[in-house]
Amino acid sequence: MSSVWEIGNLSVSQSNKIKDYLELPTVEEKLPAFLINGSEEGPKVLVLGGIHGCEYTSIDAAQKVGTDLIPSKVKGKVIVLPIANPASFYARSIYVHPRDQKNVNRMFPGKEDGTDAERLAYWLNEMVFKKVDYIIDLHGGDMIEALVPFTIYHVTEDERVIETSKQMASLFDIDYVIGSSGQVPGSTYGCAAEQGTPAIIAEAGQQGILSEEHSVQLQDGVKNILVSLELLEGEVKQSQSTYISVFDWYRSDFQGLWYPSVVIGQSVTKGQVLGKLTNEFGETVKEIISNTEGVVLFLVSSLAINDNDPLLAVGA
Repeated sequence: MSSVWEIGNLSVSQSNKIKDYLELPTVEEKLPAFLINGSEEGPKVLVLGGIHGCEYTSIDAAQKVGTDLIPSKVKGKVIVLPIANPASFYARSIYVHPRDQKNVNRMFPGKEDGTDAERLAYWLNEMVFKKVDYIIDLHGGDMIEALVPFTIYHVTEDERVIETSKQMASLFDIDYVIGSSGQVPGSTYGCAAEQGTPAIIAEAGQQGILSEEHSVQLQDGVKNILVSLELLEGEVKQSQSTYISVFDWYRSDFQGLWYPSVVIGQSVTKGQVLGKLTNEFGETVKEIISNTEGVVLFLVSSLAINDNDPLLAVGA
């Protein structure tokens, strides 16, 4: 008997694949989607790209994963949403949804009757997150961010979720794996983990530039996870990653100019000056001092900085 997989308005029969638009209630935009229903039963996996609309490498990677997967070679089910936030993508909107100026990746699990970003988060969680067993959310440096590739998993009280997520995060050919204890509230992976679903974010690519090299890095990592979950045949490739337990974010507390004094991948010491914020006359208003010893994982490259904008993050 054929097994049909349904996600919202989309359905696909066993051993088949469709590409169509996922419609979410009260969300204006339709989301391009690949639904792959494999030849045999197995886990259900979500691959996301484009939660942030200007992280182009992640969007390209997710799209190519969706294109490449062949139902006859899949044991299980995969849904790929390469442009999960079309409004931000087409508006070229950094960080936030263009209509409500809220960061979707801080809104989960969202609000059914909330603003645009909150409704998008709500319906993604209700209609997709809760229908799968594993979540792989692809990201990268936004249009004004430089970064070293890294992966993140959420440290929750569920040991099974922690261990599975950590293992998934370790399967990218990436140097740094971060166990985050909730420093980024409202995230995709944190929301999923708290609901009992192993989930990760993988970051590669930067500054609004489509990098083929980093896209392939993300694609290979996703496929390696699918092999580890036995959705695809093959040998799991292990990588030698550095595990990080502290993800120390620094933000601006006023509008001005940002002059970093470090670069991505640089090791820093506690008390070191990471950069300075100046007023519009070039006068230093504040120096940003490192709270920890660690490595600079991402760095905002924009001279213009607004109140509460991120500046950089140090992994320790």
